[in-house]
Amino acid sequence: MSETGPAPRPPQLADLITAKRDVRALEKLGLYSLEDALRYFPRRYIYPGQPTPIRDLEPESTAVVLAWVVGVSSRHMRNRRGKLTTVTLSDGMGTITATFFNQPWLEAKLLPEQWVALTGKASLYRGQLQLSNPVLLNQAAGEAPDLDEISHPIPIYRASAQISTQRIQRLIRVLLDSAPPEALADPLPADVRLAHGLPDYRQALEYVHRPMGEREPEQALERFKFEEAFALQAELRTRRVRTELEPAVALPGEAGGQLRAFDESLPFELTASQRRAGTEISKDLASTSPMNRLLHGDVGSGKTLVALRAMLQAVDSGKQAALLAPTEVLAGQHFRSLSAMLGPLAEDGSLFANPSGVRLALLTGSTPAKERRKIALDLVAGEIDIVVGTHALLSDSTIFHDLGLVVVDEQHRFGVRQREQLRAKGSGAVPHTLVMTATPIPRTVAMTVFGDLDVSVLRELPGGPRAIASHVVSLADHPHWAARMWEVVGERVAAGQQAFVVASRIETQEALTDPETGEPVPEAVGVADLAERIAALPALRGARIEVLHGRLEQGEKDVIMSRFAHGEFDVLVATTVIEVGVDVPNARTMVIMDADRFGIAQLHQLRGRVGRAGDDAVCFFATNRPEAHESAERLATVAGTLDGFALADYDVEQRREGDVLGRSQWGARTSLRYLSVIRDEPIVLAARTAAHRLVDEDPELDRHRALRAYIDRLLVRDDSDWMETS
Repeated sequence: MSETGPAPRPPQLADLITAKRDVRALEKLGLYSLEDALRYFPRRYIYPGQPTPIRDLEPESTAVVLAWVVGVSSRHMRNRRGKLTTVTLSDGMGTITATFFNQPWLEAKLLPEQWVALTGKASLYRGQLQLSNPVLLNQAAGEAPDLDEISHPIPIYRASAQISTQRIQRLIRVLLDSAPPEALADPLPADVRLAHGLPDYRQALEYVHRPMGEREPEQALERFKFEEAFALQAELRTRRVRTELEPAVALPGEAGGQLRAFDESLPFELTASQRRAGTEISKDLASTSPMNRLLHGDVGSGKTLVALRAMLQAVDSGKQAALLAPTEVLAGQHFRSLSAMLGPLAEDGSLFANPSGVRLALLTGSTPAKERRKIALDLVAGEIDIVVGTHALLSDSTIFHDLGLVVVDEQHRFGVRQREQLRAKGSGAVPHTLVMTATPIPRTVAMTVFGDLDVSVLRELPGGPRAIASHVVSLADHPHWAARMWEVVGERVAAGQQAFVVASRIETQEALTDPETGEPVPEAVGVADLAERIAALPALRGARIEVLHGRLEQGEKDVIMSRFAHGEFDVLVATTVIEVGVDVPNARTMVIMDADRFGIAQLHQLRGRVGRAGDDAVCFFATNRPEAHESAERLATVAGTLDGFALADYDVEQRREGDVLGRSQWGARTSLRYLSVIRDEPIVLAARTAAHRLVDEDPELDRHRALRAYIDRLLVRDDSDWMETS
């Protein structure tokens, strides 16, 4: 039976706990409401078992000791800050000491002849057994241990100097016992729980905070993983149902239109993936339900061409298309790429231009005011067929004559709000939407992050696999390798090729010490300093070197990229502004300095800038970190494969779920705590099926208020506009 009525606001701890000191301590842990406290799960459990007599303890064994206090003393530690408290214990058959670090309050709480229960590892110290920093199992210091209590798994919570794990445990159990029924309303419907063998919400909380056996916390964890997956899939399904109910104009195209002319002009065959994706998109566009499709694939898989074919189908249907890019560099690159691909099919405004050609325009924040006004008038008059732009397309002053298709590139850099702003510019009907991302997406991530979208995947590369030899260069362990690396760059430049050199920063950051770990952080050379240094190398003497970074004016960036693409200089030293979309076929060499500072997807994207003509290329991942550094595995993984899908799987496995489920797609900050969208694929699949069935019967979750309330809490709304513009 499903829940009805409005979901109540959870009671606040300040109204439930009389001791204000406890309230303040819990608030410092981020716990404000009753639900916060009930969902504050232990970080681990202790499985103590039966007490072991002191005389039977063995070195390096973990055991429970039940004994009385003989004496307690504290002293300042000699070699580090803080106090060491030593407790002498006896059970009548033996004596042992227990040492506690920075818990001086125990001296006042643990009184002679008081019984205590502890668990920890017994180890030898100066020939004598001791318990080093054990866990006190008494519910509270000063109280006798409950033998029945310590025979069950004991929750250990993240505590603080103001409140102990034992006090947290006691407070949460009292709150759970006194919680009103409405505070324990279950987000999971009873039939869903029954079908998947899951405990209800109240029982799962008991399993977490008061387990009777080792299996119960595991059962609760399975339930809460499913709950998160179910809630996310229900939200995605709800969004999708809403979208499908919106009206859209069918864009069937024209048999003898621009799309056919474009296909006939191509000097190569489309890949099987491009043909399949094109068919899927064309079918969506011809529907009166708005297309909402994700297109993803590896670097160089031809996503832009697929998107252009979709835009031409919109143009052939008498509609306009807009391509929204996250940065001005990428918008300019797209505009030039579309113009080049269209060739004579594009109208360029010249005297001898094709009068029936496709009319393109570029609109960014750097577009001069006069040109911007002309583009705005042409858009509203229907004199522009395809407009490429950045956030300028979202402004209120940008009005379309008849917008039929929106293509959003690099979706992860846009918020849902930006996408919806552009969709809302359709004249009375919702424009069709095609979302592109240059990074391959694992299947479960696509289901969880982009679950409200249909998905098309480009798996083949035009012309076959690339040949890019990739090498990790650890300059910390092998400083002499630098000379050979630059010699290779010089040899290739001398042979008429061009090279990218990537810097991690615009300005140089001097070597420093990490304030948290105390580890040395190597110098990171800025882009201008790096250009000066390599220009002075004998291997690159005479090479023409220029610099590109995000602080340059847009016009200057465009000129530099154009000159590089036309071979007017040899080496471009740049920041990650060249990460996506830059196409220089003669660039067949790349050096990524401080490669340890980049993520896996970034490294793969950057490497994809070379060898685009299909010729042999080389990429060096240079790092000043030693080979024993934690980044070495990441760099070796990227160097070891050109398969973007394999790297995407590895990348997600290494990252926190909060990074996977970012604010960009959701329009909210997700707060997943238990579910791993990679490791828990079976749970995601099962939850998806169940959630779809429920939402299809109750699209707005009107009969499932507890689930709706839980979804709203899981997705902490954040409607602020944001966009990466550098």
